[in-house]
Amino acid sequence: MSRKIIYIVKSDLAYYPPCMSQIRMIHDLGVDVEVWFGSSKDTAKQILKDEGISFSELVDPRGKLPGALDVASNWLGFRKALSDRLRTVDKSDVLLWFGTAETAMPMVGALGGFDYVVSALELYDDVPAKKKILGKVAEGAVAVTACEISRAFIMKSWWKLNKVPYVFPNKPYGTNLRRELPITCDETQRIVEDLDGRQFVIYQGILQNEESVVEIAKALRSLDGKYPFVMMGIDRRGIAPRIKKVYEETLYYPSIPAPRHLEVTSRAHIGVVFYDGANLNKAFCAPNKIYEYSSFGMPMLANRIPGLVNTVGAYGCAECVDLTAGSIATAIERIDENYVHYSESAKRFFEHTDNLRTMRRMLSDLGEL
Repeated sequence: MSRKIIYIVKSDLAYYPPCMSQIRMIHDLGVDVEVWFGSSKDTAKQILKDEGISFSELVDPRGKLPGALDVASNWLGFRKALSDRLRTVDKSDVLLWFGTAETAMPMVGALGGFDYVVSALELYDDVPAKKKILGKVAEGAVAVTACEISRAFIMKSWWKLNKVPYVFPNKPYGTNLRRELPITCDETQRIVEDLDGRQFVIYQGILQNEESVVEIAKALRSLDGKYPFVMMGIDRRGIAPRIKKVYEETLYYPSIPAPRHLEVTSRAHIGVVFYDGANLNKAFCAPNKIYEYSSFGMPMLANRIPGLVNTVGAYGCAECVDLTAGSIATAIERIDENYVHYSESAKRFFEHTDNLRTMRRMLSDLGEL
């Protein structure tokens, strides 16, 4: 008899599509799963309701204090709320599953007697304190998961884990992805009407690395404005207005809760994905974007770092180049000349990852199947 899995995410479950994928796979494999989260947008809640997955909201005390005090308050508030809730369950009847490192770290030293899993979506090699805390929590876990194979081996080495973490690339699950997804909300309807059927290049997610984005804008400008440049996501640094000054055909749209953002993405011509490679976490990146783009058979423009060269680059569905305007323009022209080849390669890349098989093996290893 398998135990109930209590899947826990500290804040905004909807922000983490990989967590939603894991929850839905566990459920589809017939294991009883209940979701506890600090907060979540309605999009994720509706998916859980539709699939009959029970959930409850704990506490999300973010934004009450300035700076580091807010982080401390958030961690302590979540730790207390979760610890209080865990006193109501029988430790022998449940397996706790922390969907993100940020969820697990506040619980360091407070999980005695519980079996638990830690899913780490980041390495934190650039934040030594978090890396150390995460290692302490990971050492006591019955299993650890990573979202990229090199990261998995790095974590095993760092923390002297008994085995390599299970690898779940950030591939969407349980969604019928296809070109030009149906429009389901006013927000995406407005954007699609604004684009008016034009082919466009899209850069989505957290908008950063302005110097590289400028080079993309220059490349698109040199191609006589053939493609609008759509920037969609979180722009904390105010990059978008400056990019528009470089390339007038730049359009910025704020972040749309997953999975509705894919209604726009599914209409793009080329998807952009790049990281600066400044640390291990970025060099061995594991972006949702490469699976979102490839699910639509969409060619990609990427840069030369291991996490992209060894995935979408190796499969022939992306041009991995130095991010200079000239190299980018040439790469876009190559994609256009061989678009069908890149598109078919993208579909093969998407299909080769079978996270459900990995989840089945993992749950069997843990005695839950």
